[in-house]
Amino acid sequence: MPGELADHDPLKWVYSEHARAKHAIQHTYLGAWLAILGGRFSPLILFDGFAGRGRYEGGEDGSPLLFFKRAAEAVDRGRPKRVQIRCVELDRYNYADLEAAIAELHHHGVTIAARQGEFAEQALASAARLRDRPGGPPPVFWTADAYGFRGVPLATIRELMALPRSEVLITFMVRDMRRFLGEPNHAQPLSEFFGGDAWKECLRCDRADARERCLLLTYSKLIRSGIARFATPFRVFEDERRQTLYYLAHLTNEPLGMRKMKEAMVKQARDMTFWPVTVRPPDQLALDIAEQKPYPSLRRHLADTYHGQKMTFEDVLNTDYPEGPWLEPEYRAALLDMTGRDELVIGRTRSTPSGRPPRGLQDPDVVTFPNTRG
Repeated sequence: MPGELADHDPLKWVYSEHARAKHAIQHTYLGAWLAILGGRFSPLILFDGFAGRGRYEGGEDGSPLLFFKRAAEAVDRGRPKRVQIRCVELDRYNYADLEAAIAELHHHGVTIAARQGEFAEQALASAARLRDRPGGPPPVFWTADAYGFRGVPLATIRELMALPRSEVLITFMVRDMRRFLGEPNHAQPLSEFFGGDAWKECLRCDRADARERCLLLTYSKLIRSGIARFATPFRVFEDERRQTLYYLAHLTNEPLGMRKMKEAMVKQARDMTFWPVTVRPPDQLALDIAEQKPYPSLRRHLADTYHGQKMTFEDVLNTDYPEGPWLEPEYRAALLDMTGRDELVIGRTRSTPSGRPPRGLQDPDVVTFPNTRG
């Protein structure tokens, strides 16, 4: 499009704080993903859908090198035994730099290869090959970190998530979508991204923030309608005024994967670069993060949301985890404090050798919330 920088323009390859934080999230999450699945599957696959040129202008590692080094660390620790990394880059200048960068990488348990092409075409071809593997497809972590919102069709994401043990991390460029919403030459890529015309409902929103939220919620609803069980979005602020630049949307069908990704993101979110999406304003989130045990805001949230319900602690986590800034230890502390105040009942599913209930809170333990509204 006229006026846009080319993908190989050096200005796009200055290492930013947003890139650093995103890479820190990927580094943390991949450490858990590789170790957890590496004990049961080999090889594991990492697919970098918009790989770029390998290194930034200042020599900093891009995602292909980050993936390789993280995989090598995991293999050296013994889990997994093998990792295969596949990189795709459309821009021919970036691709030439990428090939040169990965030619220097060697490890006995990690292979890395690159192809020039479009993400959707190459990802679908890889998914088809993986689907036909003897014994079934291995676990795959796909990334779709595009400049803008072209080239990431919902139809492609649907096919990727149809593979068992697939996860996708998408950069959701909501600022660009909001800016170009309603312009005729952007209608087709928007329809591809949303898999239809659902995005047009957001044209009715007058304010920029309302359009952004409409676009995100529309996409999340589409994803959760049969594509992925969990779609957890996290906001990336453009500047200290907290203007949204984009969201990172993590798609998975595995509760543990959802919870591990949130842990990785929230650890980075402490400096306000990233922040979980909720229905509450950012200043309220800041208060929640600053709270100490037993987390009164979380206690109130749980009592109001689940009054009259009975569920395991694992179900509480899986249901509520995408909705706020709290992590698993904070849920444990809040629920145990509520038990001490007779605000709920915890049914233990096991006992110690002495016959007494064990301390703490485990996934199978049953939490009963009283009906506070009746």
